[in-house]
Amino acid sequence: MKLLLDEMISRRVAAELRNRGHDVVAVARDRTHLQARVDPTVLAAAAGEQRAVVTNNVRNYLVAHGRLRARGGDHYGVVFTYDDTLPRNKAAFPLWVSALEEFLGARPGDEALLNRIYHLLP
Repeated sequence: MKLLLDEMISRRVAAELRNRGHDVVAVARDRTHLQARVDPTVLAAAAGEQRAVVTNNVRNYLVAHGRLRARGGDHYGVVFTYDDTLPRNKAAFPLWVSALEEFLGARPGDEALLNRIYHLLP
């Protein structure tokens, strides 16, 4: 499985996961043309690369997922994170890396979350 970390998630997480052999990119560094774009655009771009989106923006991505599926469109998954279990601060960096590495290890195929959402609760 390949991941695209939404812009609110540290690009350092993507870099560390790449160092560990995973195909993970971050909007904040690797896909800067997607910064400040609407969520359906980011979801479509990720789908074009067969990537699941990892995001903290649950409300908007639930809507984007629902609208895309209602039109018969496909995506490669949306992984929701939450500030109470994965805070977006420097101290939580190791937690982010371990949670996403465990998640990736359990889902090796690119289509593991095809058209699905997942709530990451480490």
